[in-house]
Amino acid sequence: MVLGMTPLQILTQRAALRHGVVDRAAVIEAGLSSDQLKGLTSRGVLERVAYRTYVFPAVPRDWHQAVLIATTTAGDLALASHQTAAFLHGLVDRKPPRIEVVMPRWNRAHQEFVVHESTDLAPEDSAEVSGIPVTTPVRTVVDLGASAPWLVESALDRGLRTRSFTLEGVAALVGRVARRGRRGVGVIRPFVEQRLHWDGVTESELEDLFRRSWGLRTPQPTPQVEIRNPDGTFVCRADFAFIEHRLRIELDSEAFHMDRPTFRRDRVIQNQTELLGWRTLRYTWWDLIGRPDSVVAEVLAAIHQAA
Repeated sequence: MVLGMTPLQILTQRAALRHGVVDRAAVIEAGLSSDQLKGLTSRGVLERVAYRTYVFPAVPRDWHQAVLIATTTAGDLALASHQTAAFLHGLVDRKPPRIEVVMPRWNRAHQEFVVHESTDLAPEDSAEVSGIPVTTPVRTVVDLGASAPWLVESALDRGLRTRSFTLEGVAALVGRVARRGRRGVGVIRPFVEQRLHWDGVTESELEDLFRRSWGLRTPQPTPQVEIRNPDGTFVCRADFAFIEHRLRIELDSEAFHMDRPTFRRDRVIQNQTELLGWRTLRYTWWDLIGRPDSVVAEVLAAIHQAA
């Protein structure tokens, strides 16, 4: 017992770090007996929400609490996973329709959340976000292929861009868990192999989209290339550049390129780079979504002309 604190105060302090959620083991560790636990639930101080899982009703219910209830109910080795972990790590923007957890073995059916069993779940696959036990970002992006394969490529690129993991780290995990019949690995492997041929990390989803459209064609563009005057003064940083061909690719989003000062600055920079012998092709989100084949054809034509 913590000096000067009652068992209920100890339990309350612990719950404050866990979105108001405690399990039966935490109740006992705080120094409360089974009869005292029954008394707290009968008086409404605690509410039993699932098998061995309790919450303090005074704590507002939210999605993070629901996730922690799921992992607590599933057991000590359970981790929030797949789409749930992807949202917690910021790899995707939307909360999943159902909570997903992963654990080594599951013997009980449950209607409130999805449980994935895994024989390759290792201690190094565990992390914590907002007090919630969760699979690491690199484990999450690999697992995502099993439940939401359509999210894998964008989550992989976002994770690389935010440095949540490295491409080498993803490749290493794929090598560790890959086996015949293992779901998810087949989805991410070609994306990893493709990006191992790429040079550098992008800085936006729009840049990710351009690189996906370009694929493994040669030559490969280099992202975030600094262009300077002969005296070394900085002119601009190109979104992508085919350096040998002095071809600059600029990707214009409405959020960052449509205001008047930026519009004017972009034209000044383009004139400066033209004088330095750089040709510029500009594309928007709609170009890359609506006519990616035409974009690729135009870039290839510009490279051919420069060569």
